Amino acid sequence: MENRPDDWEAFARKHIEGVGTLNLEEKEIDDDGIKNLFQLELMAEITRLELGNNKITDEGVKIICDSPHLHKVRTLNLKSNDITPAGAKIIANCKDLMNLDQLILKFNKVGEEGAKALAESEYLGQLSTLDLFRNRIGDEGAKAIKTSKNFSRLNRLRLD
Repeated sequence: MENRPDDWEAFARKHIEGVGTLNLEEKEIDDDGIKNLFQLELMAEITRLELGNNKITDEGVKIICDSPHLHKVRTLNLKSNDITPAGAKIIANCKDLMNLDQLILKFNKVGEEGAKALAESEYLGQLSTLDLFRNRIGDEGAKAIKTSKNFSRLNRLRLD
């Protein structure tokens, strides 16, 4: 199981691709792993964070959003984790995501309430891509996203 490395810094450096991309997709990272990762200084240099297909819950999302190392992230991919409306609200209220360009949350459990929170976020206005495919956001959640004045820059939107 790769989410229990002895040396998290070495583990993270091994998965850095190019300049600023940390690709930890399908590494069985859980919330404890997120806690270990986001204590690392090197996270301050990451611009693209690929965390899809792991075991991250709302608690892990909170750890990410509370991190002092998030300000450079432009792409946040959390597809296929265990994120609920509570996690979507945490993302929506995260000031350090003000420069986020792409948010990928497909195959989670964001729901209508989470979609509405994202739509109302004053911090996600720079998004050009939002992927909420298979999150059971329903008609009201879809309407909130599509009519959000905060998402004026969106040019790629994927809903249920």
